[in-house]
Amino acid sequence: MQLPEADASNAKVVYSKFFEEKRPYPVRVRQAVMKLHREKKYKVVSACLQSAMIQGQAQPWMYEVLALAMEIEGSAKEDIERVVLSLSDFGSVNFESLIYSAAYLKRFDRNSASLRLYRQSSLLAPERHEPYVLALPLAEKLENAEDVRWAAEGILQHYWGDDYKSKHRLAEDAIFNQLRNLKREGKEKEMNALATQLKQARSRDVSIRVDWSGQGDIDLQVEEPPGSICSFETPLTYAGGIFLHDGTGPIQTECYESYVCPQAVSGTYRVRVKNSFGKVVGDRAVVTVIFRSGLSEEEKIVRTVVLEEGEGSFTFEFGNGRRTQPRDLSQVNQQKEWSMVKVESKPVRGDRKITQRQSEVLQQFSTDRLGDVPRRTGAVGYTPVIQTIPEGSSLNAQAVVSPDRRYVRLSMRPTFTTVTDVFTFSFLNAGGGTQAVGGN
Repeated sequence: MQLPEADASNAKVVYSKFFEEKRPYPVRVRQAVMKLHREKKYKVVSACLQSAMIQGQAQPWMYEVLALAMEIEGSAKEDIERVVLSLSDFGSVNFESLIYSAAYLKRFDRNSASLRLYRQSSLLAPERHEPYVLALPLAEKLENAEDVRWAAEGILQHYWGDDYKSKHRLAEDAIFNQLRNLKREGKEKEMNALATQLKQARSRDVSIRVDWSGQGDIDLQVEEPPGSICSFETPLTYAGGIFLHDGTGPIQTECYESYVCPQAVSGTYRVRVKNSFGKVVGDRAVVTVIFRSGLSEEEKIVRTVVLEEGEGSFTFEFGNGRRTQPRDLSQVNQQKEWSMVKVESKPVRGDRKITQRQSEVLQQFSTDRLGDVPRRTGAVGYTPVIQTIPEGSSLNAQAVVSPDRRYVRLSMRPTFTTVTDVFTFSFLNAGGGTQAVGGN
């Protein structure tokens, strides 16, 4: 079913009547819109898409194309904003759709609306860093002090990419500018409160660094109270741990490994260091542990670990941790590397029994705060196998020559293959989303 021809003068009437009476295939609508867009008939594109939406035949891509067409036409910014916001309302609202819509609004210079969506998306995934990083320039441009503080504190707490030092510096500069403004205005009380907030945002409950000398490579593993292990293989844990740096010799500036847990769980931590390869001077490594860095109650432990047979370890206690809920690793596109199995009401990790403290923490993390409903602690994974299935007739032939080379025996094997049915099904990917694939 083809869409009717129309021009700018009668497009609304033609397409309103058409979509009211007909329900064309979505691919036909896309083809018609692409053709009109190539012909630069943007008013006709807008009329076609608006008529389809009004008649209940909207598709997600229509909002994006309509916003672009309206921008080219020079439509009012408020009208474009309503179209982009409608994209978030299409179907279920999730983190990705809000971030996507906020980026579109920023493109159309609707900075205030974009900033509001970034703040809403952070409520859905508090430990994702994208809303804070993207919102900070907008907040500074709009000179909104509250939004600047929210974005800067979010970056300091949740952004730990390879360039985290530069990003943290930008966030700190934004707050320092706020402090200078408050001082200039004589608002000493507000200035002291903001300075306290900055200290809290910059503080890390637990920080660990391992230093050594030589040409070898030392690996750091931190076993956290719930039983999770943070290392270069599992850089993020549900207990809040983040593996920051994996170093190796012989360059001295690279002979260190570091771990940080901005909001940690109270309990017993075990630090393990292992010489993976190469020579380490003195077979020793220096481990520095800092609690509540930057605060008045900051504590430091410096321990020299002797690598007996290439390994060494020690434990320490940490109390008054700020983390009360496990990190949702699906929010940061990581899979949980742990599993909790209950045997005789005692949680264990793999085949190794854990301490009573670890058992209590796991029990706390696996119980819903509103009741005794067990929290879902794992997920089922799928590994689709893609294969090519031939369809039709094929013939395999094999020749056998007699020893005197007078005769040739042929073995013929025909094959007839038919694909009787093809259907689609969905499966969860590593990031928590869904993908549709085909099967038979």
